[in-house]
Amino acid sequence: MANLKAISKKLQKAILSTGLVIKIGTSQFYSKEQERLITVTIVSTPVFYQNKWGNWKTCDHEIMRTASQYDVVMCLKEIWEACREWK
Repeated sequence: MANLKAISKKLQKAILSTGLVIKIGTSQFYSKEQERLITVTIVSTPVFYQNKWGNWKTCDHEIMRTASQYDVVMCLKEIWEACREWK
């Protein structure tokens, strides 16, 4: 089985070469049911929005939140394919 984190980093870099910024972050929580730490991966992209005072701000738009590294790779693969079609 291939290293899914390495694949996701390569896809992230390929997507960045098209001008689209994709962030990959992680957080952890303890599951009492499974008696272990669960790592959750968040895939997001920065977006601009105008607040109620008319000022432009940057925030992260969450694309996906999952505990599955495979799902992250598949999401990035779909984004990469879409970026290639836009060129």
